[in-house]
Amino acid sequence: MLRDYLLFEKFLTPAAMQFLFWAGIVGTLYGSWWLYAHDNWAWVMSLIFGPLMTRLIIESFILRFRTYACLREISGKLDARR
Repeated sequence: MLRDYLLFEKFLTPAAMQFLFWAGIVGTLYGSWWLYAHDNWAWVMSLIFGPLMTRLIIESFILRFRTYACLREISGKLDARR
C-alpha cells in the first residue's frame, strides 16, 4: 500500500480534496458572516455563490483524477486482451 503511494500508483490529492471542500465551505460561511456583521450587502452573494463555486472547483479537480482512474482501468483491460 505504501509502495503504491511512493510509486505514484495511488494519489493523496483525492482524499485531500474532501478536506479542502469542507474547509472552503466553512471559509465561505465565515466570510458571509463577516460581511453581514460589517453591514456589507455582498454577504447574500457570498452565501449563495461561495459554496457553489467551492463545489464546482473541487469537482473539477476530482473529475481529473476519476478520468485518470478510468483510463488506467481501460488500459489494464486492453493489456489483458493481448
